[in-house]
Amino acid sequence: MRLRRPLVALCTIAPLALAAAGCSDSSGGLVTGTDAAGRVSQSVSDPLQGKCSRFAARGVTSVTNNTGVDIVLHRTRDCTDLANQPGTYLGTTLSIVATSGQGPWRSFTTVGWPPPVPPNVPGARIN
Repeated sequence: MRLRRPLVALCTIAPLALAAAGCSDSSGGLVTGTDAAGRVSQSVSDPLQGKCSRFAARGVTSVTNNTGVDIVLHRTRDCTDLANQPGTYLGTTLSIVATSGQGPWRSFTTVGWPPPVPPNVPGARIN
């Protein structure tokens, strides 16, 4: 059986177009930081891949990562690490509370690439 060229081209291009539509530069979800008094000081919706996201200037001591990617928490506002004090790794859909002498965290970066669809969490939205 012989296939026509337009059909072959469509069958070749369609999967590529669908794969490209699933790609995104955001991690789909919400990162929430809470200060020592228990007040939500910042919520970052759909943080961008490869960009530094900042918390409030005073920093946060508790963070919940409701995104589809892991994050690294930093003590500086520019997502760098202090000497001999590496950032704190926080996996997707996990939370962390700073121990004495550990926080506050003032920024975070994403790790890896986002899934094509945000995780099923409150506040997540599909772009």
